[in-house]
Amino acid sequence: MSKIVFIHAADLHLDSPFAGLKNLPAFLIERLRESSFLAFQKVIDTAIFHRVDFLLLAGDLYDGENRSLRTQVRFRKEMERLREHNIPVYIIHGNHDHLDGSWIHVDLPENVHVFQAKPEVKQFQKQDGTTVNIYGYSYPKRHVSERIITMFTKQDDADYHIGMLHGNLEGYTDHSPYAPFSQRELVEKNFDYWALGHIHKRQIVLKQPPAIYPGNIQGRNRKETGEKGCYLVEINNGATDYQFIETGSIGWDSMQIKLAGDGQFDDILKKCRNYLQEVQNNEKELLLELVLEIADHANPSLFTEEFIEGILESLQDEEDETEGFVWPYRVIIENDSLLDEPLISENPFFGELFTNAADSNEIDSALGQLYNHREARRFLDPLDKEERAELASQSQTVLMRLFQRN
Repeated sequence: MSKIVFIHAADLHLDSPFAGLKNLPAFLIERLRESSFLAFQKVIDTAIFHRVDFLLLAGDLYDGENRSLRTQVRFRKEMERLREHNIPVYIIHGNHDHLDGSWIHVDLPENVHVFQAKPEVKQFQKQDGTTVNIYGYSYPKRHVSERIITMFTKQDDADYHIGMLHGNLEGYTDHSPYAPFSQRELVEKNFDYWALGHIHKRQIVLKQPPAIYPGNIQGRNRKETGEKGCYLVEINNGATDYQFIETGSIGWDSMQIKLAGDGQFDDILKKCRNYLQEVQNNEKELLLELVLEIADHANPSLFTEEFIEGILESLQDEEDETEGFVWPYRVIIENDSLLDEPLISENPFFGELFTNAADSNEIDSALGQLYNHREARRFLDPLDKEERAELASQSQTVLMRLFQRN
């Protein structure tokens, strides 16, 4: 029995739209559109460079259930590159690219092995006879709530055993509870490695046996910050080493800027420019949110939507078509003085109004029609705590600006 080396990636979301962006120039639209494909090419480049035994793709290869022909053909091209280097690929499909979608089928090369809608095992064998049992399952539909892990059965006819599962570890309430499982269940299967998918933030769920969410390979919205990529894994007779490999070409970040003045437009614009220049990095392109912390003595009524949009548009106009861009996609104001506390405390009507604006049940009621829509709900995931808090904060800010204006 010899060692095995493989790449574990998940949540490619090829051809995925970038959320929360507007007024983009043509050059940036094209770079964003290509970013997920470039990240995937880096995954393939890494597999070839390290001469891995195989590649594992743990679900959500495509962003939607209806895969475009263009995306499928580009994916096949990368699979053919691996075939030229005798590298097999093992694939499970998740909640986004489940098997019940409607698409024109594109044949994949013979080195690609896709798991079907029932837990099954596929065996890989090295030239020296070392064998690996790879267990996997593809979603038959978008919403899978069953504990699929209980259907995995170890077959003792191989040297190594690897499980592939696209699902939610119990306790992670910020994600949809698809195919839930616990740490105990992972351990009880007595596998050598768990290749997980579904959670876009990379994390080590277990060290023994290693159970890893690699995260997605390219951030797609402002919540998906930090390095994005895949894992290079080596298992040698019970000992496992793993190394994170970054693949994302465009990053998301948020920057706090403290403003000491009274809120003059040109002063704020100049300070924002200086901060943008400090974060310029030719090796990685960046989408940046600027959070302006205004001084307590500043007049909150100055910070109208027009004022904030003016700051953002002025900064965007200065960005040119160069490598290593830093694109400010949003400017927001962070200061409790935007909420008129005396108005809220002295007038019961306003106090109740602002309380209701932040109430979770009120948010659910407002969004109910959208989430109950027969077609729309297929593409929506539940709001997480951060999204709910932001909706509440934005609702209060909009209300206060309306009252201050009138």
